[in-house]
Amino acid sequence: MILCSQMSFAALFCILWLASPAYVTERNVYMCTCAQDLGFCEKMNSSECNNCKDQSSVLQRAENPSPVQKKHLTVWYTSPLNVALLLNNSEVRHLSLVQCKPADDQPIPVEYFTVQRLETLKVTYPFIGSHNVFIGKDRDAPYQEEARIAVIHTSVLTGKSQLKSYTVQTEVDRRGMMSFPDIFMSRVALPEMRIFVTFLY
Repeated sequence: MILCSQMSFAALFCILWLASPAYVTERNVYMCTCAQDLGFCEKMNSSECNNCKDQSSVLQRAENPSPVQKKHLTVWYTSPLNVALLLNNSEVRHLSLVQCKPADDQPIPVEYFTVQRLETLKVTYPFIGSHNVFIGKDRDAPYQEEARIAVIHTSVLTGKSQLKSYTVQTEVDRRGMMSFPDIFMSRVALPEMRIFVTFLY
């Protein structure tokens, strides 16, 4: 019994330690590993977070799949465009997006980005509130058994009083093409032939 509680404590500590926040500005992207959750848009300091790495090079190679692969990821941002470039074709199971300043009225040159295997999405805006979305629940899509792709419109990053979603099931042909030819994504992590696609807008 003592061994079990020690293992539970160790697992909980590992989960807390592996909390992964990212801070995305107009010029930089920092990814860190933190021992505990941080407050809303709080500055990351070395006593709570370590191993902070500048991932800004991802923004220059936006045509290639993103290297971001996390189970839980919180992104604080001031630049919706850079969030879309960072997360496009990433694999994140539970994603929290926190807008750290009201968006300006500048149009975003990217219409959408895709996140593979996404199960839950939380979006928080200053002065508006939060939205929680369980991906695929509108079609009772199973989580572990089926592949999931979220296609997120960039307007989700700029502040919305309502967030809408719908899910469709599609098949992938032998060439790796889906029923949506305008949606580009990497299929490296999704070898399945049936895929649930959720559109968020």
